[in-house]
Amino acid sequence: MSSLVFVRHAQASFLSKDYDKLSEHGEQQAEQLGLFWKAQGKRFTEMVVGPCQRHRQTAEIALAASGHSSSEILELREFDEHQVDQLVTQHRQSLVEEFSELQDLVHSFEKATGRHEQARSFQLLFEAVTERWLAGKVARHGVESWIDFQDRVNRGIRLVLAGSENSQQTGRRVAVFSSVGPISVAFQRSTGCSDESAVSTGWRLRNCSLTQMLFTADRFTLDSFNTLSHLPNQNDWTYR
Repeated sequence: MSSLVFVRHAQASFLSKDYDKLSEHGEQQAEQLGLFWKAQGKRFTEMVVGPCQRHRQTAEIALAASGHSSSEILELREFDEHQVDQLVTQHRQSLVEEFSELQDLVHSFEKATGRHEQARSFQLLFEAVTERWLAGKVARHGVESWIDFQDRVNRGIRLVLAGSENSQQTGRRVAVFSSVGPISVAFQRSTGCSDESAVSTGWRLRNCSLTQMLFTADRFTLDSFNTLSHLPNQNDWTYR
């Protein structure tokens, strides 16, 4: 049997001009993960990243601290995040015109001050927009649909499970650095849960957390979810 561990990227730069880079705290989270792997003697046979800067930064910092070579990292665009954040940041006013019930959430987000209040108001709006995205109600805004997103991520998982010609048939140890959305799809694939359960469970994924699957040629099973043994101090736990 082989293992595949999904790593959610470490803390990025929430609400900054360039979200897609790690914060100083995120860099520390990634380094702690790598040092933990090194202490545990953890070695990977294959390492994969999504296409975002925050994915690669997390991988490079963690793998360097653990003693792996970053030159061995394979990038797969299938593990890119979905585009619901674009609906919130770029299309929220037109969404309010279409869904008047979102007005109060948009107003709260735009008026929020302080990181905690901004993060909370963003999450409430994000969840409400995601609910409509799941139901296929925002297609006119041109973002990738939930079904297309599922298909893309599952294609990436199939590519990883198939491996290359040089991959071992058993005993493979694969690390994939990605985001909440792709990990939620992997969770759904391993448990058979509904779309709604997959997405709502995914909200619990913390930065730099580990979700591990076990797999064979015909099995893909959840082994652990959202673990943070490498961050024993809860003050280091973040969602954004």
